[in-house]
Amino acid sequence: MVTTADVREDGAAGGTHGLSAHTGDQTRARIMEVALELIADHGYAATSTREISERLGFTKAALYYHFRTKDDLLAALVAPSLGGLTTLIERGRERSSAAGRRELVQGYVDLVGAHADLIHLLSNDPSVKESAALKAALPLFEELVRLLTGTADPDTAQRTRGRAAIGAVHAALLHARPGDDPGVVRKTAVEAACGALGLNVPARRTRRPA
Repeated sequence: MVTTADVREDGAAGGTHGLSAHTGDQTRARIMEVALELIADHGYAATSTREISERLGFTKAALYYHFRTKDDLLAALVAPSLGGLTTLIERGRERSSAAGRRELVQGYVDLVGAHADLIHLLSNDPSVKESAALKAALPLFEELVRLLTGTADPDTAQRTRGRAAIGAVHAALLHARPGDDPGVVRKTAVEAACGALGLNVPARRTRRPA
């Protein structure tokens, strides 16, 4: 664990010795972990940088060295999921066939599953929707809807199907019960999303006993 002394040794935070890149990454990770805990407890709007720094035992200068604003911190929290979505969309652009769209659905199910806790937390916090970090993600979801429909200019019905598919994935994964079988949840989420899009999910062939 990174100590307060480690952080205060950072030259940019008022000390005379620079932190190594590894220690800096550890510090950022710890800041993000604590920020997420506080946001979960109090909500994004009610969580201040002062409260984050006090929980960590940091000076404000040390926190500001890593994250100048709360929006910068939120952007860092959502960066992995948005990076994954960007990659998924880039791959989806290359395949507009029914098979390609099914793969896009499967990829999105896996992406949401990997970041389910964060997505569930932020999706239930209205104050987050006004942040710059989340507003920047809107064009990505607009393109995701377009790619899911398989048309360059989807009409209202097609856009509605695309949004319904995304909603089905979120409902299935973000509201799963602790005891639910993850494999069943994933399979059913894919089927529900493909159903909303009018895509058939090929049945898996079962091997006959020898």
